[in-house]
Amino acid sequence: MEQGQRSGSRPAEPGPCLSSPCGADQAASVSLLSAAGAEPGSRTLAVAAVLPAGGCGERMGVPTPKQFCPVLERPLISYTLQAMERACWIKDIIVVVTGENMEAMENIIKKYKHKRISLVEAGVTRHRSIFNGLKALADNQPNSRLSKPEVVIIHDAVRPFFEEDILLKVVTAAKEHGAAGAVRPLVSTVISPSADGCLDHSLERARHRASEMPQAFLFDVIYEAYQQVRILAF
Repeated sequence: MEQGQRSGSRPAEPGPCLSSPCGADQAASVSLLSAAGAEPGSRTLAVAAVLPAGGCGERMGVPTPKQFCPVLERPLISYTLQAMERACWIKDIIVVVTGENMEAMENIIKKYKHKRISLVEAGVTRHRSIFNGLKALADNQPNSRLSKPEVVIIHDAVRPFFEEDILLKVVTAAKEHGAAGAVRPLVSTVISPSADGCLDHSLERARHRASEMPQAFLFDVIYEAYQQVRILAF
């Protein structure tokens, strides 16, 4: 599913994230989700989101993990949560964060009045962190206070520039096909090297796409996949 042009050039100004009723556009989104493969008389499609936020900023080379780096005096992750919260049809937003940053994340949620957020402790790898987030939504976990969604969105906590329309498209596509994700046309030249490190050939850019976030899955499909590989060192 190819992304189009983004309308916004910068995050919203810092300030509390105030909840509000669904507007006309969001009401239309809810209507589309109600019709997304649903049987007559069934409820609106249940959707949740998992945002892995356990990175340490190693690649960025800064002491503060980039999800907590300030942008206009506000942590980057807060903008991502604000963008997620605009989609009022997302019931639960799971933020997966390291134990040492749990208190900092709780303070961000409180300060900026984020809603529908649940915190889960991260694992030692990104994939284990995502699995922890999925487990918080599973209906077979003891003491679970969240309900299992039909579709789950997985998105990077450090990427606030996405539109609700993209979320809606990947969710409805995941409902139909089991899994879906945003893609973009390749703009860089991608080469395949030979065994000795020399150029073997270049990929034809028109035939390939760059995989992007967000991605969405039928919950049972992605949860079963993670369960099947949980014994491996991912």
